[in-house]
Amino acid sequence: MAPYQHVITTPNAWTSTSIGGKAGLTQHLTPEQIAGFDTLLARTRQKKPQEVTRADFDHPAVNALAAELAQTIRHGRGAVLLTGLSADRYSEEDLQRIYWGIGTHLGTAAVQSSLGDRLGHVRHVKDDPVARGYRSNEELTPHTDSYPIVGLLCLQRAETGGYSRMVSALAIHNEILRTRPDLLPALYEGYYYAVVEARFSASPVTEFRIPVFGCVGDRVSVCYSRHFIDRAAELRGEPLPPATQEALDYFDALADRDDLRARFMLEPGEMMLWHNFQMLHARDSYEDSPQHTRHLVRLWLKIPDDHPMPDVMLERAAIYERVYRERSGRAPATELETA
Repeated sequence: MAPYQHVITTPNAWTSTSIGGKAGLTQHLTPEQIAGFDTLLARTRQKKPQEVTRADFDHPAVNALAAELAQTIRHGRGAVLLTGLSADRYSEEDLQRIYWGIGTHLGTAAVQSSLGDRLGHVRHVKDDPVARGYRSNEELTPHTDSYPIVGLLCLQRAETGGYSRMVSALAIHNEILRTRPDLLPALYEGYYYAVVEARFSASPVTEFRIPVFGCVGDRVSVCYSRHFIDRAAELRGEPLPPATQEALDYFDALADRDDLRARFMLEPGEMMLWHNFQMLHARDSYEDSPQHTRHLVRLWLKIPDDHPMPDVMLERAAIYERVYRERSGRAPATELETA
């Protein structure tokens, strides 16, 4: 696949400098939207959050909000931080019900692990046998997840640390094109993956390369996890090719450059939603205390008519579904109603 050779000028190619950091990503809920959520909470009180369907979460103000979010995520700047829901006013279950309800408008919730969970709890789990990064309190370097739309809802902050980071992969592409275009071919070629949960499965390492950047038409997409790439090289018993090593190191350095990435604290009640194949996200390490235990809730959403992208990038998501089927003998539950 030939690298895209033009500067990307769409709104999702923002830099932290150009949008003004967290403030530029933030959308404040209106009183009408919050009142709409209150009506829907009363209507669905008897249901657990994941039992709520799109039909249950139907309200004019919320419908309009969801349409606006979809437009921003898929055709605008690619990421939005919603604020205005007070953790003092709403219980954790209420916040999860609102979060899940918004998700029913945007797509279909996907399985996130071998447990089959569709609302993933991002918190430190000591002695976790799978050792997934989101269940640790360690730093998570810039990466993508597995499905087109990803979301995080903050229920509680840590005692210290835990700042979130977001960077446009398209801005990184522009900077590489400007400064080191010779590195783009290696990023478009990519490397094999070793997803943590697949280590005891029938195929711990992919048989195919997953590109960091891919392009269909004039639409550039990203798929990236340095940890999975390095682990794949280790399991294959080979060093990364020098050109790949250099390109990935440069990509990592740009992804954490102050003028490109936004760094901010997600406060309780705030939720972040973004296009996973346009944005990279990361997290600082953190420490909990008995009074403040960091707890976020994650959504991975499938959408039926996303922009065209290389099929191989979607194969990463299929790994989680395969591992779940191998371990449980069941197909993942994906019967969430969509708009």
